[in-house]
Amino acid sequence: MKAWLHRGTYHASSIRDRNAAIQVARRCIYGHKQLRRFAPEAVEDPDVLPLALIRDRDNLSEVISRWDEANVRYRPVSRAEAEKIIPDASFRKVSGIFQVGDVSLNTRILYRKLFALAQKAGCDFYLGSEIEKIDGRSLIVRDSSGDRRTFSARKIVYSSGIGAKDLFQKHHGLNLPIRYWKSHLVVTKRLAQAGVFFLDPHEAAMMHHGDVSIVGFNEDALLCNEPSYDVIPDRAENLRRGIRRIFPSWDDRQSINVACVKVDYVTDLMSARSLNIAINEPIPGHVLVLPGKMTEAPYLTDVLTSYIHEQLDNPEIALRPCDQFPLQDSTAIREVA
Repeated sequence: MKAWLHRGTYHASSIRDRNAAIQVARRCIYGHKQLRRFAPEAVEDPDVLPLALIRDRDNLSEVISRWDEANVRYRPVSRAEAEKIIPDASFRKVSGIFQVGDVSLNTRILYRKLFALAQKAGCDFYLGSEIEKIDGRSLIVRDSSGDRRTFSARKIVYSSGIGAKDLFQKHHGLNLPIRYWKSHLVVTKRLAQAGVFFLDPHEAAMMHHGDVSIVGFNEDALLCNEPSYDVIPDRAENLRRGIRRIFPSWDDRQSINVACVKVDYVTDLMSARSLNIAINEPIPGHVLVLPGKMTEAPYLTDVLTSYIHEQLDNPEIALRPCDQFPLQDSTAIREVA
């Protein structure tokens, strides 16, 4: 639906634990650089930088300190300059305004490039197919016409997001600690040339895609038992009030409410929503992966590649001296935070 190519701006400030915030911000910066390098054509308005707003004056110094530690790029902007950049916006009761490096990403262009390159590398895609049975490390897959194929592998990677929990429950009898979080978006006619987003909780954040603006609400995520895309009216109306705090004259007649669902994987089901990547092997040979944020996907891919290499070594590649160093438990699986 929407794709913001984060550069650590929001996550460095919004995650309560400072160390976790810096970690996620740095991973977003890493992914931001990788994705811009890989598919610059997918970046929308690459020469238009958004404005990040902070309402809480008491939080300003802490946010700037975190940005500096995580290497988040920012430039302080005066109220007068901000009003020139976004004339229709209201910057009343805003304590800090910064121009930052987050941009919008056209995911359809990105996915088309990934799809084409994967096909060129010899990958096959079975769209519209369903896993009918898992037997050990073999999959029986049925396509829409009823034809079946069997695939076998030493490692099977599940990256199906909200579908992963059902897959492991249905085929392995495991109830994985995957949680569903519902949030809301408003899609409306484009509100400004530059993106603008608050860093404070329960305030609006928006990026632009072509002729439309897609607006979310900070810390809007609601824990739910099952993935559902039904809009909760009260939550959507809160978001609309947040938009009006930035754009008081916003005409909402050409706008729609949308619900989206995100997932996380945690060991403590009472904890706050996790934005960390997850690589876990609940059953030998069956690997679950989840990116905390789409911008973290390049980092997740690199860690996953390293993980699979360690698990499926190639005897044709000579060992290093450190690889032959005796360990008490050489089978230990490395945890990825």
